[in-house]
Amino acid sequence: MRIRNIIIATTMLGSAGIAAADSGETADSAFARGQSAYKAGHVHEACDAFAASDKLSPRPATEEMLATCYEQDGKLLAAAHMYRELADKDPGQRKQRTEKAAKLEAKAPKLRFAINPVPPGLIVKVDGVEVSSTADVPVDVGPHEVIATAPGYAGHATAAVDRDRAIYDVIVRMEPHADAPAPAAEPTPAPAPMAAPPTEAPAPESAAAPAPMAMPMTDEPAHADHRRRNGIIAGSVGAAALITSAVMYGLAQSKFDDEHSLCPDSKCANNADLAKANSQLSDARTYRNIGIGTSIGGGLLLIAGGYLLLTPHKDESHVSLNVSHDGATFAYTFGF
Repeated sequence: MRIRNIIIATTMLGSAGIAAADSGETADSAFARGQSAYKAGHVHEACDAFAASDKLSPRPATEEMLATCYEQDGKLLAAAHMYRELADKDPGQRKQRTEKAAKLEAKAPKLRFAINPVPPGLIVKVDGVEVSSTADVPVDVGPHEVIATAPGYAGHATAAVDRDRAIYDVIVRMEPHADAPAPAAEPTPAPAPMAAPPTEAPAPESAAAPAPMAMPMTDEPAHADHRRRNGIIAGSVGAAALITSAVMYGLAQSKFDDEHSLCPDSKCANNADLAKANSQLSDARTYRNIGIGTSIGGGLLLIAGGYLLLTPHKDESHVSLNVSHDGATFAYTFGF
């Protein structure tokens, strides 16, 4: 896992360093730009500037600010990596910074995979880095791409991670490849040699074939109380479903309002707000869809319950069984 953290941090530093090199910015000017952005509350921009300065000229003061900036920006794994680097460079602060890094890694949000089916040879990668498919995987705040592969199968999912939840369930559905080899056909067993049929003694002419026998059976009439009971149960479940639907609509509207407040007119201040807004929109649509489904189901159950309570009972159920030497037949009829 530490290798993965190093890859994440190196990627961030490398991107910032390329941008600084293209603009001709020096390490000092990039550091000053980061301080100004940090004081102004633009944490994400400050992190980019400190990363660019550290790429051009690594210094403990810059890395200290970069670690603090990553922690404020929600990138706990990247911050933990910087604290561990500082601990290696300064033995006097090693214990304090190592403990700080461990706490940040423990607080980082995690991805938990639900993979179906689980084919043999499964490999799961998050942002291009192979991870365990059975353990929770710590990640930084932001969007993440999950790709699962296995011989003959592939699956893909995305996860928009914000600070609201500690564990994010990621559902990955494995689909067969179009070019997956078809299963080998099982060999057809050779037919067994036919044995001569046994010779049966002719039946005596006096033995008559058994006459067909009919065994009609009629169910006992159902009680009208059962119909009333079923009507009450259906109506109660329908009412509960409608109440649940109203709650789901309320939750959906709350999530929509939070998204509008975070990004008014669909304009977000930074990437972290954008990821959080996307997560809120996803939750709002899920709650709304659940509300629609439960309202339809609840309405149908109320109608069914009312029908059972308000219409007279009809008992027309009948069971019959006919047995003959050729076989048996079973029939069941009922009235609703």
